[in-house]
Amino acid sequence: ARNMRFVIGAILGLLVGAVCAVMAYNAISQRHAYSRGLMTVMGQALKQANDAAASTDCTNDGHALAKLSLLADDIETAIPGDGTPDRVFHQYSMDLKKQVEAAKTSTCTDRKQALTDVKNACSACHRDYK
Repeated sequence: ARNMRFVIGAILGLLVGAVCAVMAYNAISQRHAYSRGLMTVMGQALKQANDAAASTDCTNDGHALAKLSLLADDIETAIPGDGTPDRVFHQYSMDLKKQVEAAKTSTCTDRKQALTDVKNACSACHRDYK
């Protein structure tokens, strides 16, 4: 009887611990949902712009560069925590905005390189912060 109480207590302890671990994991995951969503939408807009740059009419990107510009303006608000970027992240953000603006004003012949520069600005930040 004493061993049975110990086994039941151990099983209940494991169940409560598992439930608490799942709840903590979900809370942590939701904290990063906005930044993951923003990056996903930015990735899709960059893909649309690249697809348009490879076509005969590079300007027909479905407003992908306009979306990228708006999303780049919001990137610093996607930081988990209090939303205050450190100096390095702020510099990466400014570089991304600069590259997106350059891509928006580029000619069709320069558009692919300009979009590569945008991708490189994303990759530089991801190297340090992803």
